[in-house]
Amino acid sequence: MLWFIVPLALIVVPFALIWTLWFAWIVPAIIFDIILASLSIRIVKPNTVMTVEFFWKYNRILRPGLSFIIPVVETTKTQTLYRKNFPVDVDGITDDNVTASIGLNVIYYVEDDKNDTNEWSIYKSIYNIDDHRTMMKSTIDEQLRAMIVSFTHKNIFEKREEIGQVIEERLRSKLSSFGFRLDSIQVRDIKLAPSVMEAMNKVIETEKLKEAALNEAEAKKIMQVKQAEAEKESKILLWEGMAGQRMKIAEWFKESVDMIKKTDNSLNAEKVLQFLLDSSRIETLWNIWVQNNSKLIYLNEDLEWRASKLVSWSEIM
Repeated sequence: MLWFIVPLALIVVPFALIWTLWFAWIVPAIIFDIILASLSIRIVKPNTVMTVEFFWKYNRILRPGLSFIIPVVETTKTQTLYRKNFPVDVDGITDDNVTASIGLNVIYYVEDDKNDTNEWSIYKSIYNIDDHRTMMKSTIDEQLRAMIVSFTHKNIFEKREEIGQVIEERLRSKLSSFGFRLDSIQVRDIKLAPSVMEAMNKVIETEKLKEAALNEAEAKKIMQVKQAEAEKESKILLWEGMAGQRMKIAEWFKESVDMIKKTDNSLNAEKVLQFLLDSSRIETLWNIWVQNNSKLIYLNEDLEWRASKLVSWSEIM
């Protein structure tokens, strides 16, 4: 091909000048080499390709490494192959007339399919579209606005995954027609009007306070029920203890009466009971008397009341 003339000229021309005109043309020969090299050498970096145009017509593709072109008659255009991130923010109106803003990150790239014809990715990404970012933004705007209007401000946050899938499907087919490949779409953020967000936060806060109040009331109710059950059980145990105590006292009195009657058959139940009561009374008075700082006030008792009580006790015995 013609581009092989360039590296050949870089070698042959200086030697020809030096051979014919000896050392007088060494400096011009070096200058000629430098100018020719700067115009013809192309160093292609990794993840980058160049298209070469011969008289402004597509000719071939240069891949990473050192390459040559024919100065003046050939020109180049560069295309990067690494993944690019394109942020897009779209505003729209929801079904219930709330302004919503959705932010997306579009990750895309140009794939080197190793085909240098004008039907494949590298060629189409350079020559089939002038500004692919404007095309991407227009496509996303159109699709997102149509989706936002079908949502309410309450359920739009639940549609994050659905939004990403629909936009990805639409944009993938659009980009492929211009030689680009879509890697992924990320729904970066979903925002509502500040006043609506503030109102929603207040509603959520109120619901949380209500839930906390209900939980606290339920906890108090449970505590009161538990306390009532504990009090009930304690009272049952107390009354059972008192009943048992009374039974034990009655049994003790009966045993004492029987024991005293065995020692003296002339004693009846009333006299024995009176003796036991008087003994218990004297013992109680003594226990009170021996206590420090105690005072004992003795009152006359109702003899009739005592007599009736003694009769009832004797009947029991």
